[in-house]
Amino acid sequence: MWTLQNHPRVPQRIRRSIGVRGLAKDEFADNNNWSHNLYVSARLMKSKFIMTENDCRRKLPVDDPIGMGAYTLDFHKVQRFVHKGMVKNEGDIQSYLGGKAYGISYRAIVPPASECENLLVPWSLSSTHIAFGSIRMEPVFMILGQSAAAASCMAIDENTSVQAVDYKQLRKRLLEDD
Repeated sequence: MWTLQNHPRVPQRIRRSIGVRGLAKDEFADNNNWSHNLYVSARLMKSKFIMTENDCRRKLPVDDPIGMGAYTLDFHKVQRFVHKGMVKNEGDIQSYLGGKAYGISYRAIVPPASECENLLVPWSLSSTHIAFGSIRMEPVFMILGQSAAAASCMAIDENTSVQAVDYKQLRKRLLEDD
């Protein structure tokens, strides 16, 4: 909002138009009408398994899935610019996956024990930027969160680390919890 109202690269007519607008008065009233969370795609963890476009396209097998994704490989434009009199989008990616779901690896949410034992990372999981464009959907994160909780409970019950959780037993539990 500030950028659209103030940044010198935004044309003056847009700055003036947006400048008279404000935040929705009926949303986030407890936080001066600003969301409590910003949606930022930033750093992702690096684990022993990195989800890639090939995993999302099911070109490579995921042997230890704990959830499924199916959304388009999707990232929004970085900026718009004019090239030869035409408005172009820089950085826009929209690649349909054919509507077929792919598995998301347990190893992608588990960092190496040497770096951090007993941590599960369902949000900034180990993935490439393009794979994250598909994985980043809220229903997928709900499933990964549930799977992480099940793995955590198993680690506690078995007095072991999340890195040592037996995937076959985790898979069985996830299927039973379904």
